[in-house]
Amino acid sequence: MPEHSYLQRLAALERKVSKFDDSENSQALVETLRRVASVVRDAEKNGAPDLAQIIDKAGDIFDSGTSWTYSAGDLHFLPFYAHADESPLIEDPSRGLSSAGTPCAPFDKCLKVNKVPSLLGTIGYGTALDFAQRSALIPTPWTRSPRPHPKATRLARFYEGVAITATETAPLARTILQARCEVSAKNEMCPVNAVIASDSSVLAIAGQGGYKNRDPILSFCYLDDTDRSAGGGDNDDGEQVYEYGGFRSMALDPHLSEVAFHIATDTPRHLAIVADSYRVKTFSWGGDVSFGDWTPPRGANVHTLDSGKYNGPLVVLPGGRIARSGKGGAAIWNLDTLQTHKGGRHVGKGKFNIEDSWRENDTGDDIELSVGSKPTTTINFAQTDFVSSRWHFYEPTGKILSGEEGKNKERFGCYLIDLEDDGKKVVRFLGHGGGLSNFSTSAGDPNVFATACTDGYARLYDIRHPLPVMTFNAGHSSEFCPAVELVHPDGLPIIFTGGDRSQSVKAWDVRARASVYELATGNDGVHALAWDAERTTLYALAECDNMDRLGYHHNYRPARIPRWAELHSLEEDVNMDQDADENDEDGEEYDSDNGDRYWPDDAQHGEDHFGYAYDAGDHVLLRYRFKEDPDPTVLPEYGQAMPEDEGFY
Repeated sequence: MPEHSYLQRLAALERKVSKFDDSENSQALVETLRRVASVVRDAEKNGAPDLAQIIDKAGDIFDSGTSWTYSAGDLHFLPFYAHADESPLIEDPSRGLSSAGTPCAPFDKCLKVNKVPSLLGTIGYGTALDFAQRSALIPTPWTRSPRPHPKATRLARFYEGVAITATETAPLARTILQARCEVSAKNEMCPVNAVIASDSSVLAIAGQGGYKNRDPILSFCYLDDTDRSAGGGDNDDGEQVYEYGGFRSMALDPHLSEVAFHIATDTPRHLAIVADSYRVKTFSWGGDVSFGDWTPPRGANVHTLDSGKYNGPLVVLPGGRIARSGKGGAAIWNLDTLQTHKGGRHVGKGKFNIEDSWRENDTGDDIELSVGSKPTTTINFAQTDFVSSRWHFYEPTGKILSGEEGKNKERFGCYLIDLEDDGKKVVRFLGHGGGLSNFSTSAGDPNVFATACTDGYARLYDIRHPLPVMTFNAGHSSEFCPAVELVHPDGLPIIFTGGDRSQSVKAWDVRARASVYELATGNDGVHALAWDAERTTLYALAECDNMDRLGYHHNYRPARIPRWAELHSLEEDVNMDQDADENDEDGEEYDSDNGDRYWPDDAQHGEDHFGYAYDAGDHVLLRYRFKEDPDPTVLPEYGQAMPEDEGFY
């Protein structure tokens, strides 16, 4: 078929999408978008000389169809449309009861007690269920789920029928895919995002706290066990570092006027960079790097940058430069030439206006009043209305992975842009049905990257191809996919995805094209994931949805924890393989002393879903430390949540 016909075929499909107006038959739109993806795939396979133009046209059609879905189509999630035999869609075995992917936990509870027969009727199961039907629908207790290794953590639940691809020749990958890890947790302020230093020395966390979570919080979690320079206790050379439960951490107020939703790290300079809508501030995490004639102590505010109209995501570029996006352009600061806060001096001319701040600022010291340094240079993009929602520095290329704003702008593009060439769009990647939540790259393969998307899918891309090479249905068309982490232990690709409503982390074996297991997060929704390659450790930053902005807990009920799911059941030699059917009415043997422990009534998992019934009861940072020979008794303590408690304020 002549190359020019690809654009003609796309033009015909574009007219079909533009005229589509049948909200009762959204599948027809999905089929049309699938045909658009097929045109792109054919054009690439046949080496069409105008492939870039074809990709741009297809992207515009995808944007139009996606925008209709969330407006006139009145759908919450767009089903995936860009898969093919050679680039498959990988389903998650934990999918819920309905074909639309409704989460199973609420139905699980209803089925166990036959509370709401009318609800069962609405999803096609009639008004009554016999034992066989209930058994087929209700997830079995953890004791009857697969356990591929005796030292797999009890906070992992494996799926049936999955054969992992890692063998004894890849011991590290096999350890991860068998969930051999020790799990720890520490309470955090309400989480926003987290990023790990490129040398895995520090995890920087942006959070929110104070009255109604109006105050920005910056935390450092020191990861290097061999470096005790940041040890515990008071230190005259910087902020206090606390050591508790195997974590060494420090928290501080960045003194911005609002919560900082953007965070990055400059590893060579030992700086964490946080940004709100108006300013960017840098903070030293080591107290051992000099800026001119000043070596700022640990936790010190080193720079303040005046963002002006550039209020989007930020990245750290080579050579000590910080770049931040704005509508139709970007600002760049060269840190080595900027004024610092040495001696507590203000940076920039004038005082910052705090009239619009929601912070309390009762003492007048909560918001630092430096206006900040102006950009060293600015860049004007060719597309003047281009707005980025996510940025990620893609080190092998020296360019930026950029996701467009999303629903508000009716654009859902993903690009590789070159800031050294005035923000030129070098490559466009297709197939997203929502806004980009997160990018992940891995040193194990410089040609691939992963994305997390608000349409509920994670995608794996090869930079040499416009369409995803593999897509993972992490959200079941019922929740966003907020986080993804791509890792290559022993050179083998593994993907972790975080779930908000599903309250777990899922591990995917890319070569097996399968989801292997899910990790418990203490009934908390995942906001961010970070991989510590030096120590083969996964971090998950998670929010307790049952705790409000004042610290009150809601919707908790008395816990019903099987004896085998107690924290210390291994030490007490409880029979983990006991046949549950021989016990009480729900098929479980429960500990009679659960009176001081509670479980969220709307939790995504029941107390018997994992080998240890763990509720965090707070926002937490979870650490899954993978080891060849872990201690499976290393688990986090049960949380302290109680029904309608008194809160913080």
